[in-house]
Amino acid sequence: MHASDYLRIKYQADRQIALSTQNALSGVLQSAKGVASDIYAGIERASWYSSCFIPQYNNVCLELKSEEIRMLYSIESIYRHRDIIAYILYLYFKMVCDDVEEGNPEGSAHKLIRKMAGLVSHMNVAGGTRYAFAAAASVALSQSGVMSTIIIERISAKLPQAVFAFQFYGIQQKCALASRHLKVMDPEYYWILYQEKLEMLYYFIEPLLAKIIKEVKSKTFSNIDELTDFIQGNVDV
Repeated sequence: MHASDYLRIKYQADRQIALSTQNALSGVLQSAKGVASDIYAGIERASWYSSCFIPQYNNVCLELKSEEIRMLYSIESIYRHRDIIAYILYLYFKMVCDDVEEGNPEGSAHKLIRKMAGLVSHMNVAGGTRYAFAAAASVALSQSGVMSTIIIERISAKLPQAVFAFQFYGIQQKCALASRHLKVMDPEYYWILYQEKLEMLYYFIEPLLAKIIKEVKSKTFSNIDELTDFIQGNVDV
């Protein structure tokens, strides 16, 4: 089972639970305190909604409501794409590859492309070697043990059903904050994801991709071989 499969299963189950708990938020605040960071984030987000009752903070209220809608779009995308994690990563590497050289025909990037050839056949890739690398790198990372571990850690907290609603909104809060952080750190990639209605899912790949984004921003890589070496040096792919 790969990272995208865990997300798909998570939100399919959460949808049923949320329908039965979304009207019971006010009665579980006390029992939720201190249970987990997801719960705390859910309470934090609920408190932010008080801005909707204060005219001076109407812009905050509108932003929260917009994020709720964007989260629904993102969850829908989990089921629309065969491998949503790979697709989000592909959009990043495709963007990066527009600004780096191809490298050695016998280098590490080409070796990764050949290694992953059978697994990326379902992806509609055009644009030569660099986009082929983007596809290979995205699938390799999405199917890595590291990525599966990240996803599992972010969605698998075992909590009492009574406080599930706060966990549900807590994850949503973390998705929103990660999206805002990405908008500052890498505006170009943020808007690519935004146009695809995927920016709220960045949270699930942030621990892995943020490190790569920082290295790319520092202009560490002059070609895709160097980028491949960095990825393989940090993730077993």
